[in-house]
Amino acid sequence: MKLPLKLRSFAISTVALASLAATTGCKKDTPPSAAAPANAAAPVAPAVPAADPAAPADPSADAGTTEGTLRVENLKVEPVAPGTDSQPAGEGTVDTEPRITGPVALVNDRPIDSALYYEELDKILKRSAKIPPERLARIKENILKRLVEKELITQAVATATIVVPDAHIEKEFEEYKKRFRTEEQFQSYLTHGKVTLDSIKSRIREKKELELLLEKSGKLAVTDAEIEDFYKKNERFYQEREGIKARHILVKVAENASKEEEDKALSRVKEAEAELKKGGDFDKVAEKFSEGPSAPKGGDLGFFGRGQMVKPFEDKAFTMNAGETSAPVRTRFGYHIIQVLEKREARQKTLDEVKPTISESLRNKKFFQERRDLINGLRTSAKIEEKIVIPKSAAGDDAHGGHGGASTREGRADGAVPAEAPSIDPAAPAEAPTGDAKPAEAPVAPAGDAKPAEAPAAPAGDAKPAEAPAAPAGGAK
Repeated sequence: MKLPLKLRSFAISTVALASLAATTGCKKDTPPSAAAPANAAAPVAPAVPAADPAAPADPSADAGTTEGTLRVENLKVEPVAPGTDSQPAGEGTVDTEPRITGPVALVNDRPIDSALYYEELDKILKRSAKIPPERLARIKENILKRLVEKELITQAVATATIVVPDAHIEKEFEEYKKRFRTEEQFQSYLTHGKVTLDSIKSRIREKKELELLLEKSGKLAVTDAEIEDFYKKNERFYQEREGIKARHILVKVAENASKEEEDKALSRVKEAEAELKKGGDFDKVAEKFSEGPSAPKGGDLGFFGRGQMVKPFEDKAFTMNAGETSAPVRTRFGYHIIQVLEKREARQKTLDEVKPTISESLRNKKFFQERRDLINGLRTSAKIEEKIVIPKSAAGDDAHGGHGGASTREGRADGAVPAEAPSIDPAAPAEAPTGDAKPAEAPVAPAGDAKPAEAPAAPAGDAKPAEAPAAPAGGAK
């Protein structure tokens, strides 16, 4: 992983806490980063930015599991400790520039305390490998830029006398928590991500205040004509793939096992099969006999399409009818007893089915466009005095064009954001980055094809089915 990618999600980038507990079950060995919910249909609908203030879009940014994440290297699955990143954090970066006290900037004579600036900077310095001086200078520029933007929005919200009731914040917070499958995952996220409940609620409040401010312009409204036009242009992405919902009982045995080991595994799976034939509940039998992580869930694998499972498993499952239970099936993972719960034929989703999510996605896209226009307008009329010194020789080609000392800037509306620089704007909270934004007309890669075996579904709202495009909370940079 290259350093710039890590820095884009600066406050949580090192907390790659995957909610994927990929297994040695029947699905193909694929990197956990490619995981998607079992019921995801592909191709995924075109994604547009989502205005969620604190939503992890990737199961890997949600929370760690007690079992750790899984990394697949040369088809060998190896455990990785929870809270680790695929890139070593290194020894951190030492900032040799002297630090100031007091404000780093004045926005319309309102100070931005240097403590806020250095707090954000230190998060990067502590979690990153050594950063070249030129890049560090650009990061500093961007931190300052985002703090200024946040203050501009705060002042605009106050001027418009916008107040978000606490009850609304609590409701949104509860919805946010539902993105995590368990309370344990949520608590793990708080611990490993060094995130607090107050910081999450603060981000939710900031985002809602901005949303109400932008709604006053009336430009966030989405018309039926816009929805229909988007659907027609992207109709091919709203196709639901053929799929099967199934559960299984897995008795593990190596592909090159000895005859003794093979016989032992076969005997155990036959014992499970016998209990089923006697009328045993599949859930209970799976909990008793299955050796896969899906056992506590009764062996539930959710929905999957063709190409996701190892071939012997897929070949058998797709020839079965709903409600049918197979005899033991041998794969390289061991013996499986498969039960098909539901079969889904390929079909085209109707406009009525996907209308709500298209509407939400288009509104989110407008949200970020209007936010950008608002900030540019606020900068034009604002008096912005920068008090911190970022040497021109170090900053090089930074967002401001380089400067050697404190300065006064009025109407700086460049909008430049270095790719490797962190974002701390209200719509993209540090504690929950969600990846790279995709424009509405740019379809993302299919989801659901590369899901590790028995991987738990991503928290609600992250990796979504085709009709619910997902994108980062911070918008396209």
